[in-house]
Amino acid sequence: MAHTAQGKTVLRNFLAACGAKGDWSMASFIDTEVAAIRKTVGEDRVLCALSGGVDSSVVAVLLHKAIGDRLTCLFVDNGLLRKGEVEAVVSTFRDAFKINLIHVDATKRFSSVCMM
Repeated sequence: MAHTAQGKTVLRNFLAACGAKGDWSMASFIDTEVAAIRKTVGEDRVLCALSGGVDSSVVAVLLHKAIGDRLTCLFVDNGLLRKGEVEAVVSTFRDAFKINLIHVDATKRFSSVCMM
């Protein structure tokens, strides 16, 4: 490990104490989850609520890898996101990842509810 001279030893001891093998890899995780998604979804379509945060973004990318264009993501702009975040989410998922993305600008609706 880069942050401590004994990082690998610490992790190896931790894994041993937990009874874990230490054979996990990101690639095997992706392959396992994609297979599980395909089995669960079958030939159906999926609607994924996308906030632009890490959790929903990872789910969206895994779903897209598993089922392709049978995925539709819904991204609702509530007006409370950081400057430029809406454009970044739309650009990343629609343009870069080629995911079917529905972007709803609900800033007026949210702000009118918050002002009550």
